[in-house]
Amino acid sequence: METNAALLDLAPEIPGRGLADAGLPVQDGADQVPVFVVPVGTAPPAGSGSELTADSCPGLNGHTRATLDAASRGWLLARLPARVRTAMTAAAHWELYGTHGLLVVACGDGARQMGFSVESVRHVRRESSLLHTPYEILTPHESRTAAARPPAERERLITRYWVRKDAALQAVGSGLSLAPERVEAGFPSDTGTVTVPGPCGTEIPVFVRNFRFSAAYEFAVATPEPPSVTPTFAYSLR
Repeated sequence: METNAALLDLAPEIPGRGLADAGLPVQDGADQVPVFVVPVGTAPPAGSGSELTADSCPGLNGHTRATLDAASRGWLLARLPARVRTAMTAAAHWELYGTHGLLVVACGDGARQMGFSVESVRHVRRESSLLHTPYEILTPHESRTAAARPPAERERLITRYWVRKDAALQAVGSGLSLAPERVEAGFPSDTGTVTVPGPCGTEIPVFVRNFRFSAAYEFAVATPEPPSVTPTFAYSLR
């Protein structure tokens, strides 16, 4: 399979790292969750039609080991880099997060307690270009912040806010049953706490971090506070 030299580097200066290395809070004894970020080629070999392609990745988003039947699991594993395949085969549970051209794989039971979201960022050339990610997902504060940016920066910023909200909602098990505009994720740095409305007026704090590994994507990881799990990212494989 063509994977652009296998896996992207999330932090080229470090051969592997988790939340502690990235400056995120980690609870003693936290489970390690291997996370693989796999870029996928744009087209299958001529005449094949059965390869994992960039267009296939969004369809895998949200799937887990349990939601894919044996044939589908086998098909996917055969088309992933060997290290990813080995980790997925050994894990009793894994989850997939995909957007066009990119697949994120989180392995282990700890992945159930985390939220991941990845989206491609559309390149905006003109002021009149329609936004790929709509303003309707934003709080009033986020809308004002985004509106003050140039078009290209605005698209990226709204996408960044969206993946933060999506990851936070996944981490607490709410998904999109809760309107994203109710979640404030407009903190200025790459890390921050997102408060998700809970039942009976409660609030659930979630720690969220954006990882910048490619200009083409926005990627966020969320863990409920205090975190009992920590992602350990995989790096380039040859």
